[in-house]
Amino acid sequence: MAYLTISVSALLFSLVFLFSDRFRARYGDATDTVLQFTAGAHAAGCAALLIMNRFRIEITPFTLLTAGLAAVDLILYQLCSLRAMGRTSLSKYAVFSMIGGMALPFFAGLLFFDEPLTAGKALCLLLVGGAVACTLQKEDRAGGTGYYLGVFLTNGLYGVINKWFSAAAFPKASEAGYSLLAEGFTAILCLLLLPFVRERSGLVKGRGLLQMGAYGLLCAIGNYLLLLALRTLPATAQYPFVTGGVMLLSTLYSCFSARKPGKRELAAVLLALLGIAALLLL
Repeated sequence: MAYLTISVSALLFSLVFLFSDRFRARYGDATDTVLQFTAGAHAAGCAALLIMNRFRIEITPFTLLTAGLAAVDLILYQLCSLRAMGRTSLSKYAVFSMIGGMALPFFAGLLFFDEPLTAGKALCLLLVGGAVACTLQKEDRAGGTGYYLGVFLTNGLYGVINKWFSAAAFPKASEAGYSLLAEGFTAILCLLLLPFVRERSGLVKGRGLLQMGAYGLLCAIGNYLLLLALRTLPATAQYPFVTGGVMLLSTLYSCFSARKPGKRELAAVLLALLGIAALLLL
């Protein structure tokens, strides 16, 4: 059941990239635009989780701390994310994003949460990690490397924060209650930051609002499903599986975009699939 849950999560995350990529292509990646996108997306996610949690707001000191850290991380992720998308293909962006989301929680699980290392997990990490090497080349727009690294680190750190919340013995909210606060804090922080941004690209309207909302709903539900799966599935198994699944699906979508996946991206997907097979079978 846990693998079914994270399979649905991987599907949702792969669709997320489509909406953010189209938003960036239409509205750009200026700082005020990114903050508007992040605020709108996470406001939609907050609304969805509020309904799912039956309009209950659960507050404990530990939940406030972790939700606040997650909110800061999510804003930094979006700033790097939309700018990285304009400098590479969708499939390569997804590789950097999801590898970060896999590697950091994987090692955090081993080092800080006493999760066992099996042959399948180790082989999966090596194979999916090798996928990154397949994508490294010097054909992207200047300035992309810093944004790729930012996407790698911030997406990975978000998984670590979620694992910490799930494993901690402190009094805390339910998974939906925690996710609700993280989404709400993210939207509020973005709105508070907007007046201090010098770049002015204008208000996002029309189709952009729909893309924000779709992105936010898919992200919020996907992250909630990952939190639920962490009850029974260790981070060392969950995050490599999700990473490989998202890489496969996003590369498939990329085949229908302006930036087609090359041989390196396709090789990366093959390695990711082998990694998933190793995780499930060994």
